[in-house]
Amino acid sequence: MKIIKSPWKNELMQMVSDAKESIKITSPFVKENICAELLQHKKSNSSLELITSFKLMNIYNGSVDLNGLEHIIKSKGVVKNFSRLHAKIYLFDDKKAVVTSGNLTNGGLLQNYEYGFYIDEPSIVSEISNDFNQLLRDETMGQIELNHIKEVRSLLKKIPKSEQIPLPTYSVDATVEKNDVITLPEGIISSTLKGWKLIVFNCIQSIPKDVFTLNDVNAFVPQLQKDYPNNNTIPAKIRQQLQLLRDLGLIEFLGNGNYKKLWQ
Repeated sequence: MKIIKSPWKNELMQMVSDAKESIKITSPFVKENICAELLQHKKSNSSLELITSFKLMNIYNGSVDLNGLEHIIKSKGVVKNFSRLHAKIYLFDDKKAVVTSGNLTNGGLLQNYEYGFYIDEPSIVSEISNDFNQLLRDETMGQIELNHIKEVRSLLKKIPKSEQIPLPTYSVDATVEKNDVITLPEGIISSTLKGWKLIVFNCIQSIPKDVFTLNDVNAFVPQLQKDYPNNNTIPAKIRQQLQLLRDLGLIEFLGNGNYKKLWQ
């Protein structure tokens, strides 16, 4: 075990180059140039799995770079979405690990003062690897595909160039964090969505709470059954669309049937 302090990009890229089988990373924030360099150093036969926080606000403010995620997916990597992610973990062949404060960004690897540990003690690395795999099985975990990235790009392009998105507000008494909630001009999201995704979004939008439950959404089932009498699977359709809205960074799964709106 040894201490890892910034700048540590060269050390990271060397570990990426040395990995023979797998590279597993959790990083809430991700930048395109770092992803590109990582892919350049990675062996062609070593797998790459990234867990990040795919929230619309993170994407809008540049903390999560769509081009970087797209590059990983097109290079046969896997990108997962865990919206409550804060940990930064780097695993190599399940034999070496770095646990640090640094994201997969220029700031996290070069510019900020970051601090962490390189670990090669088998028992500790094994526990970290098990935690990573357990996180993958979490009920709130999603997977980002190229079509999700395309749809989010389409949504963001509809924000007028002159439109100033308000900065998040903070309050010590707030019951719901607002720093990951984006304020958008009315109609921007609904003009991008189609079909059942739009139907379920409109149901959620009419719920007068930032945090809502599956039961809140299912309260619309009787009306939807009247509107779409030939659809006999509306509750299942709702659950499916909630997953799709999560994978567009529009809602956050909090677990136990609870959800959070990421727009206002």
